[in-house]
Amino acid sequence: MTDESLLLSSKIPSASPIMDVAVVEVRGRTLVVCADFNGPVWTWDPVGDVWQEPPLVYAFAEDSLAAEYPDAENEIDSVAVAVHNGRAVPAAGGDEQAVAFWDLESGGLLRGPTYDVDYLGAVTTVRGVEPPRFVTGTQYGGEVLVWGLPVRAPVELVNDDPDTHLSSLASAWVDGRSLVAAGGSGIDVWDVAQNEHVASLCPDDGAVRAVSVSQLDGRPIVAAAADPGELYVWELSGDNDEPIHEPLTGHGDRVLAMDTSVVGDRCVAVTASVDETVRIWDLAQGVGIGAPLIGHRGRVEAVLIAELRGRHVVLGAGRDGVMRIWDLAALLR
Repeated sequence: MTDESLLLSSKIPSASPIMDVAVVEVRGRTLVVCADFNGPVWTWDPVGDVWQEPPLVYAFAEDSLAAEYPDAENEIDSVAVAVHNGRAVPAAGGDEQAVAFWDLESGGLLRGPTYDVDYLGAVTTVRGVEPPRFVTGTQYGGEVLVWGLPVRAPVELVNDDPDTHLSSLASAWVDGRSLVAAGGSGIDVWDVAQNEHVASLCPDDGAVRAVSVSQLDGRPIVAAAADPGELYVWELSGDNDEPIHEPLTGHGDRVLAMDTSVVGDRCVAVTASVDETVRIWDLAQGVGIGAPLIGHRGRVEAVLIAELRGRHVVLGAGRDGVMRIWDLAALLR
């Protein structure tokens, strides 16, 4: 793949691997929020190519841990961001830290971790509802929790057979419903507003590393990437739990992240892999689009579809600490 579609490439000032990314529109500008492998959260303004490290207060600042370990820092590898009262609020945590919430601009802690909530496996914002909400999946135990803003005690989504390990969450507003999907050893889907479990799905084999929710011709679908690198697509309408086509293949190793979006009249997915590439897929046709997007050195940990100045773009980031933005419209021609 040539660099004709590459719009921007920028390295995080810490030179650390980027483990997760989220995009938020706040006060008329687009901010990319990155989880740094070594603990901090960074923001990146792609228009001006400006990086900043918000001084997020240690999540246990109001806990005895802060006094016992005065040099301790946040351990963050998963992040999502919502806007509440005009201010960006990140929800973040990781393998050794349950979710906490901050005011991004001031760095002030809005709610720290609680000992009745396990370490964070994944986090996402809930699409299509007000006020903003987050969904978190605990790393172990399979709890999927909904948090409102301002941050209060969470509501647990009902599930008769919870997964024991969650690694991915995604949300979409489809046909008047806020749908959330969680991936681990399988996939579960909920209608958040109704707290209704909609579906349980499972690939033929392999753990689900990444999951996303979208729509085909107005019908809700779930896409999931499972080991050893296969992409499955299910339709949520009706009782059929078989994928709509054979699993899509093309990556040379595990898929670590994915996102989906409807661009024009096409439902597309982007996937990021251990094989150092990003790939694009047409989910209706069940085919890959173009050659892999290359340039990353090391596994690609995060990928998103976003709008930048009215243009659909793909953002990729990973072990090389570099954010790359490709022109999705150009890639779909």
